[in-house]
Amino acid sequence: MIDRFFDRKAWTIAVTTIALTATLGAQQTTPQQTPPPQTPPPQTTPTPQQPPPIGGAPASSPQITAIQQYVVGQAKPPETPGTAVRQLSLDDAIQMALEHNLDLQVAKLNPAIQDYNLVQARAAFKPTLNGTFGESHQSQPSVSILDGVTGSTITSQTQSYNISLSKRLQYYGGQMGLTFISSRATTSSLNTTRNPNYQGSFRLNYTQPLLVNLAVDSQRTAVKTNIIQRQITDVALQNTIENTKYNVAVAYWNLRQAIERIEIQRLSLDLARQVVADNKVKVEIGTMAPIDQTTAEVQEAQSEQALLGAQVQWTQAELALKRLIAGGSDDPIYTATLDPTTNPTFELQNVDIPGAIKNALAQRTDIVQQRQNLQVTDLNLSLTKNQTKPQLDLTGSYQLAGSGGPAVSRGVIVTDGSYFDALQNIIGFDIPTWTMGLNFSYPIGMASAKAALARSEIQRNQSLANIKVTELQIATDLTNAGQTVANSYLQLKAAQKSSEAATKNAAAEQTRFDVGMSNPYNVAIALNNLTTARLAELQAIITYVNAVAQFDLLQRTPGR
Repeated sequence: MIDRFFDRKAWTIAVTTIALTATLGAQQTTPQQTPPPQTPPPQTTPTPQQPPPIGGAPASSPQITAIQQYVVGQAKPPETPGTAVRQLSLDDAIQMALEHNLDLQVAKLNPAIQDYNLVQARAAFKPTLNGTFGESHQSQPSVSILDGVTGSTITSQTQSYNISLSKRLQYYGGQMGLTFISSRATTSSLNTTRNPNYQGSFRLNYTQPLLVNLAVDSQRTAVKTNIIQRQITDVALQNTIENTKYNVAVAYWNLRQAIERIEIQRLSLDLARQVVADNKVKVEIGTMAPIDQTTAEVQEAQSEQALLGAQVQWTQAELALKRLIAGGSDDPIYTATLDPTTNPTFELQNVDIPGAIKNALAQRTDIVQQRQNLQVTDLNLSLTKNQTKPQLDLTGSYQLAGSGGPAVSRGVIVTDGSYFDALQNIIGFDIPTWTMGLNFSYPIGMASAKAALARSEIQRNQSLANIKVTELQIATDLTNAGQTVANSYLQLKAAQKSSEAATKNAAAEQTRFDVGMSNPYNVAIALNNLTTARLAELQAIITYVNAVAQFDLLQRTPGR
């Protein structure tokens, strides 16, 4: 969206301003800093001189002509030997950020994490399979003739094989279980009727809540909560994506502006050096006092310092863009010199504040997240309210049993038998058993559950209040942003008029100089005023474009 907002002409008019302001006017001195290794030798801008006699100055200098003819948008970044130059459009930069931005890559993992949280919550309703195996050997002394042994010790051996399957039902909070038990027992006693003795049973049990946990329980609430949390994670990711795209666009134009500033400061330094050279000639021929030469030399030094400052700003702007689009310090884009190739365009934007507020209230990420969080709060409130009921559970079970093995009498096999006899009893429903009952529990006063319910109700009211706060903040943000767009556009129109007037004045002063009616000092003053006006126009363009971009962003994200 941002690359629709600039006009090449407006950009061209504006950036030229930076040079001439640094060149000929009383400039702000940038802090002295060491230029980065890849930048060219320091250069900067001059200040106006005392007016020399009209006839004592040379004709229009080539430096002034160069600045007048300079077209913004054609400047190239400083080149460093051995460093590749990477041409980069705005669309390419945004696409690279979407693919490689490390913060965005971290954010993209959050939905996958939340997916596994949902799988974990749903696992509570998966069946659980259990199995056990046991074997025991037992010996004990015989103390009675009824023990049925010929010696003094009774020995027995038992093996058991059990398997069970349990499952929590997803509806109405019920739980069911299936259990199959089988065993084999042998003994040295002659009194047993089966040796070995095979036992088997199949049991079905079910528990159904009738009050608490009937409509809702913690497991079902956890599943619903994680589904909503997954949606919240998607919204958060979209928020990160939108902010990343916006930040890349801002960093891209900052780099484009920093490159133009270096070129303008270089031309300004050339002009400052030309003024020093011209003044030396004037001193030699006696048309200027030597003391006046000091002023030009000071201005030349200040111009060099201004160029150093522009180079530092370029390095910082390039690093800021690389931080957003590179996949790491080993990414080739991180070590290359970036050359932004997209020329900005500028269009008048109509601002519909009521429509923007309506749109933001429906889709902006922060209000969407808060409404989804309110759904989670409602789920927890329903669960807490359900927990204030007493516990009343209906339980029931049905069991089929069977036994088998060879029938013996005083140690002598009477009838053959096996484990399948026990299974035959189970299949034939020969030995059924069933039970049914009610379990009741009621903590006197329900103080803990009631306190939890009161807390949940307060939290819900707090969530509703936070939504109201966010809705008001959205309306305030977009109203301010819309007014800023309108005001910045008016400021831009005023800056354009001022630039047009300064352009006419500079042309007139140059014409007077060409016919001998002015001097280089007056021309420099006119050009400096033109630079100041164009710089103001550039700042107005940037302010307007940023205002439009911010107005658009605030309809989708809070921009924070």
